[in-house]
Amino acid sequence: MEPGAFVLAEAFADDPLMSYFWPRTQRRRRALPLFWSSRIASRRRNGLVDLAYDAEGKLACVALWEPAGVVSSMAKPLTLLRATGRGTVRVLAAARQLDQARHGTPQWYLAAIGTLPRAQGRGLAAQLIQRRLPSAGQPCFLIANSRDLVPFYQRFGFEPQGALPIGHGPVVYPMVRT
Repeated sequence: MEPGAFVLAEAFADDPLMSYFWPRTQRRRRALPLFWSSRIASRRRNGLVDLAYDAEGKLACVALWEPAGVVSSMAKPLTLLRATGRGTVRVLAAARQLDQARHGTPQWYLAAIGTLPRAQGRGLAAQLIQRRLPSAGQPCFLIANSRDLVPFYQRFGFEPQGALPIGHGPVVYPMVRT
């Protein structure tokens, strides 16, 4: 299992998009570590994985980035199938919608960022975002999985590009920083 998979699994345990993918809580909690491990492995091959540690030195926050011109697969196909099971069609349809929301110009993509609930509010996610933004030198893109997250990302210069309903599920918010 990739370092950080359990951090992202816990951070996204009640996320609206993850809840849409896995409506049953017990199934979601079993699937998320595998799902995130595969996504982290994909970014290690074709992107960047940033880690932040809490005051005790324990891994507490993970960010997955793609530099401009780099496109990583969502996850390894077999692992994705194992993690999503019957929800694979719903996950792939949502992934297509999310990919279409990305603009055609070269841009950095913050594919995911998550902090353990016990470590939230300590600036770890902000630290990981600020670490990459100066070196990006190009527009950056992300998708906020809930309206509540939009103001957080606006602090870093990201601007909402409207609302994007995902199938019959949640609404997400594509955001761009130019």
